[in-house]
Amino acid sequence: MEQIPAGWYADPAPAPPGAPPQQRWWDGRQWTEHVQPAARSGRSPAPYTGRYAGAPAGPDGRAADPSRTPDGQLLAGWWQRLAAYLVDSVLVFAVAAVLGWSLVRRIGAAYADAFDSARRAAESGTALPGSGIATADVAGPLLGFAALSLAVSLVYHAGFLKALSATPGKLALGLQVRLRDRPGPLSWGTVLVRWLTQNAASFLSLLPVIGSVAAIYPLLDGLWPLWDAKKQALHDKAAATNVVRLRG
Repeated sequence: MEQIPAGWYADPAPAPPGAPPQQRWWDGRQWTEHVQPAARSGRSPAPYTGRYAGAPAGPDGRAADPSRTPDGQLLAGWWQRLAAYLVDSVLVFAVAAVLGWSLVRRIGAAYADAFDSARRAAESGTALPGSGIATADVAGPLLGFAALSLAVSLVYHAGFLKALSATPGKLALGLQVRLRDRPGPLSWGTVLVRWLTQNAASFLSLLPVIGSVAAIYPLLDGLWPLWDAKKQALHDKAAATNVVRLRG
């Protein structure tokens, strides 16, 4: 029996009287539950066996296209995701710096004082001041700015994903976040789980021992789509999402 490639085909399920024609996604092995209005397509319909929505309807052994979601939307590339992440990171930092400008000034002043003290000691030939001077002055502002940055990140990512299914960085790169197995708006639960698992290292770093190990988590999370069969980062897996391309 000929293997039918994955794609949109005429829906084999009987349509209600008067309903417009629609297409159903064939994942290379079986019909799925994903449908859309009929569009221009040069392909002939896959053979109708009277089964769909998960029931096998074709030869086994042919994998669905790994570069697409189960219903055929093209997945984002790793470099596109990285570029969008960098854009979003710059924007989050800029907003946090504006809101926490007094903290930024205190951090800068503490390091400037430490540098001046070290320079004067070197010029006079005296012992360099201990690093604890700068640490004591800067620890509080640094902790405050870190907490503010996390809060800005939460509002930024959760807000934009809930409203637009994409952050400004992703929109600039033509990307969108969607549920892995079906289209539709993202729930608050989905966007919060996605943000929490993406920023897990920020919270785990507060714990002894675990914090030092957690430092590698952001790197592992960011690189995971490179070898994952579904091109998901770890936070995508936790939230059952994929990053897809809006433009081909």
